[in-house]
Amino acid sequence: MTKEQGMQYAGEFEVQECKLITHAGPTVDLTEILTEVNVYEELMSNSIHADISFIDDKDAISLYPIVGNEYIKLKIGTPDNTNQGKIDFTKHTFVVYKILQVVDVGQARTISLRLTTNEMFLNLRKRISQSYTGGYSDMIKKIFRDNNYLNSKKRLQIEDTQGAFSLIVPNMHPFDAINMISQRAYSKYNTTSYLFYETIRGYNFRSLEGLFERPSVFDFTPGEGGFFEKEGVNPQETNLGQVEDNQILSNNDILTNIKTGFYASKLIVHDIYNKSYSVKTFSYKDEFKNAVDIENLGGKKGYPLFPVDSVLDSNNNKVSDYSDSLVAVQSSSSEGNQYATSTYPNHRTPYGKSNPKEQFLKRFSKISQLNNGTRISLQAVGNTGLEVGDIITLSMPKSQTDGGELYDERLSGRYIISELRHLFKKGGEAKHRVGITVIKDSVSKIYPNDLPKMPTGTGGTINV
Repeated sequence: MTKEQGMQYAGEFEVQECKLITHAGPTVDLTEILTEVNVYEELMSNSIHADISFIDDKDAISLYPIVGNEYIKLKIGTPDNTNQGKIDFTKHTFVVYKILQVVDVGQARTISLRLTTNEMFLNLRKRISQSYTGGYSDMIKKIFRDNNYLNSKKRLQIEDTQGAFSLIVPNMHPFDAINMISQRAYSKYNTTSYLFYETIRGYNFRSLEGLFERPSVFDFTPGEGGFFEKEGVNPQETNLGQVEDNQILSNNDILTNIKTGFYASKLIVHDIYNKSYSVKTFSYKDEFKNAVDIENLGGKKGYPLFPVDSVLDSNNNKVSDYSDSLVAVQSSSSEGNQYATSTYPNHRTPYGKSNPKEQFLKRFSKISQLNNGTRISLQAVGNTGLEVGDIITLSMPKSQTDGGELYDERLSGRYIISELRHLFKKGGEAKHRVGITVIKDSVSKIYPNDLPKMPTGTGGTINV
């Protein structure tokens, strides 16, 4: 097959380049002996990871010892005339960080290497002790481009933050500092839902609401082909992205949602100087009315993932009335905006001027929605045009239609890709597949809110 022929079948791929740059100096060409490539992206991860496997029949591992920190040039993807959509790490190379396994096979060896990007290495090797002023998005740019820190030349797609602040980063790794800033940064949607993540095309600093407002790039229907609509990437065939398998991973873990502040939470702000405190509460029900959800597009708005008006106890409390489910504590100065201690729990907030109020609570809820909301795993024919953060439309067929709707109205709809694995496997069944985890924070059909009163029995207290 020549390059000009293009793709002959869905899932076909070509390895244009795979080279190992060794400590000894010479470059070893792995293109023809490569057996498998996996590339992993995660919305909640600061860098992508990959692994490759190849057959060594020339004792390359002995001649050029592989000990870690070697460089891998990789270019792989769907055959086309434009190279659009390729996974291209020939200029920004992968770095070997672990030798997964070395297995003897006859007169040769199968070697598997685990790879990541250079930014992860620099992150672990360097720390920031510096003050910053200005917009939080500007601080992110400085850390990302600074020669003393991440020193990255990759594409950075950034969504501007609101306001100007002062911040001291106290001896933190660059990614830790960026993640801390992400927790504090205000978007134009008046939320602190920013995430910093890497895809095969570069880095991104985006708010969830900003991602939600983008159009869907792909339509998935289990058992059928998909339709791709992403600018700059060539669609190849109608069955590109055909769903081969799907599984519902989570459809609201209620106990976890309660503990992580999904439905309700409380923030206690302590004024150190005046020895006073104030209390802010978060209500999922109230917040959802004004929030941008994933179904919120073109004037259409979705419905909550839980029946928020169902009465859950004898005191007529609803799910958003239990603000003691998660309690966060924050200290301030007498000005009310100088935060000097960590935000409890699990969120570091060093010295800096800001005024988070209940914004921390909104973030707790948003992150919980990502981790514990409606999550579906899809196995599909490969498509290098997809990346985490993309919005897709999923049509989930009903088991029984009875002449009515063909698709489940609550499971179907718009989803955001939170995890993505590209699998390129050579050999008898050479094919490119993708494993995708998609998440939604709202549904297109409201849940009923008529939960009957909880049955209760009687019981006495027995002293023994």
